[in-house]
Amino acid sequence: MQIPRTRADADAHKHRSTSWSLLTKGLLCAAVPALAILNACVAMDADLMPSDAEPVEEAQHAATVVVSFQQGALPSSSYAGSTDATIREGAATTNYGAATTCEADGDDGSGVDKSCLLKWTLSGIPAGSTVVSASITLQVTDGSSNTYSLYEVKRAWNEGQVTWNNATSTTAWATAGAKAATDRGSLIGSVTGSTGSRTITLNAAGVALVQGWVNGTSNNGVIIASSSNTDGIDFASSEHATVASRPKLTITYDDGSPSTGPSTDPNLLIAFIGDQGANGNSDAVLNLIKNEGAAATIHNGDFDYASNPTAWDNRINNILGPSYPYFAIIGNHDAAAWGGTSGYASKIQARHALVPAMNCTGELGVKATCNFRGLHIVQSCIGTGELRSTCGANAADQVNFIEDSLAADDSVWSICAWHKNQHDMQVGGKGNEVGWSAYQKCMSAGAIVSTGHEHSYSRTLTLTDVGNAATGHGKTGLFDLVELGTNRNFVFVSGLGGVDIRDYEAVNHDDDTWWASYYASNKWVKNNTLMSGTAAYGALFIRFHVDGDPKKARGYFKDVNGRLADEFTIQVQ
Repeated sequence: MQIPRTRADADAHKHRSTSWSLLTKGLLCAAVPALAILNACVAMDADLMPSDAEPVEEAQHAATVVVSFQQGALPSSSYAGSTDATIREGAATTNYGAATTCEADGDDGSGVDKSCLLKWTLSGIPAGSTVVSASITLQVTDGSSNTYSLYEVKRAWNEGQVTWNNATSTTAWATAGAKAATDRGSLIGSVTGSTGSRTITLNAAGVALVQGWVNGTSNNGVIIASSSNTDGIDFASSEHATVASRPKLTITYDDGSPSTGPSTDPNLLIAFIGDQGANGNSDAVLNLIKNEGAAATIHNGDFDYASNPTAWDNRINNILGPSYPYFAIIGNHDAAAWGGTSGYASKIQARHALVPAMNCTGELGVKATCNFRGLHIVQSCIGTGELRSTCGANAADQVNFIEDSLAADDSVWSICAWHKNQHDMQVGGKGNEVGWSAYQKCMSAGAIVSTGHEHSYSRTLTLTDVGNAATGHGKTGLFDLVELGTNRNFVFVSGLGGVDIRDYEAVNHDDDTWWASYYASNKWVKNNTLMSGTAAYGALFIRFHVDGDPKKARGYFKDVNGRLADEFTIQVQ
């Protein structure tokens, strides 16, 4: 049910947060540095609101959470609860628990079988949660044209002891090969196919099985088996050297608490740019934003590269207007002219005073939070040590601020925005300048991370383990659909604001596996498809609360020539 709310009600409500309010929050974390400290936000006057503004809606759905379990990767790199083993009829007393593959075959030579046992220890799912769906993702290392079945395992087994004959060193299977009705239970899914990743969506019996595990009944895992197939299938096991290839169990559940955070105005369009410059290209991008009808712009640092705050402010005023909501975040090229009576900070503060709808508090552009028409924006200078030491990489002051700001708000959509990057979070030559802590805080809260600095455009897949390159930063899902939720977000760089365009550096990024799209001077990839053409200046646009769904958005990168370099959907879980 969606309940229309007045903005005053929504603003009052946003401070009432519960410990589980983050579970369905979609956040865009935006780091915007500024020196002026405001003690309180100016209350938004209804007379100053746009005449076409629509009521903020409350997204009252159950708090749906997705959690995955994968050895050495998920929910964290310390997880060690995945076990598996092949049992072979042809070597009925041999244990294969330490093997790097887990195998199944209905004819492993002379008509004998082998089967694959899998199990994951669950943790962190609250008591009383309802399992909505479950799936198992396996990396097939030797494909098969046959279909293999997955069954519930009813008898406890030990990875280091299990064999074809015995479940443990002291307990035999009722029938060798775990074939008795007291050894295995219901059919819960099936798998077939060539080499590569295969996701098995469990059927109703499988969901009920996982629900039992959550409720505390014995978790003995599953078995993949067939007694008639003649073409075997092999999977990477939990001991496989490539962490991302190890077996993964994914569970979607409702934790029982409602998601009551306010969403944005319906169809709220926001532009994201960075690295603007002071030239005709800069003007063309601002005119693009104007013509698209964006309600506000988030500028992720590096304004005019000329340390001329007055000229920069005039450029925005001349094209977008002096009362246009323009959220500006400090970049390294802005630090020298940040302070003083005519500095960038003073220009940003003056605009905020003219536009109460920006609704910000804190040190604008440096360490501030804003709530614009239901969109929560966290501005941070993290990584921009050119301003001050407390803005440096992994600076505790900024990391704690980001974490606390996200925890204190229950909006459906929020933004973490800052200027600089980590090397893996851009497709050019930038190094590690932010540290992973800020990225991880935003991912934990389900927040979109919005950055600039590298002069190209790039967007990741959904990430679930940001900072862990061995797992591809936990990349998952479709190229044109990104998901937000607890420990799920995506990162983008929008750095084609006008100053220049840089290249995709193949030597640094051809082994990256986490990119959905990028747009650079020498290469354009759109949703994992190599396109003809190269980058032009432009902006990323995200339209929030679309199709009547307060938890759905659409993003697109449009250049000044009208080309759509990227198109994707965002869904808050």
